Amino acid sequence: MESILADSIPRLAAKARLKFDKVREKNLLLLPEKVVVLNETAASILTLCDGRQTVNTITEKIRASLQAETETADPSALPDLQTMKADISEFLREMEDQGWVVIQKHGSVDNEE
Repeated sequence: MESILADSIPRLAAKARLKFDKVREKNLLLLPEKVVVLNETAASILTLCDGRQTVNTITEKIRASLQAETETADPSALPDLQTMKADISEFLREMEDQGWVVIQKHGSVDNEE
């Protein structure tokens, strides 16, 4: 399995759409004939998958967001940047395998729709 490089650029697949359900107060990933209820972290990552930001940029934004939330808490509780990059890359790989995310690597699109 090829790893996702930090300079890879993910985006939601054309068939996928993010939505916040006000009734359930949950983030949803809407797909043809399927709805996936997302946790807060997954929704945050997928929101940043706009086809313009690299995995590295997404990781830095998620980390900055977590740091802002934990300023009053223990900041050492945050995982290091490399661990976060690995976790986010693995998550995006799973999303790509499901066909929910397309990842552009080295100037080409690996998962055409």
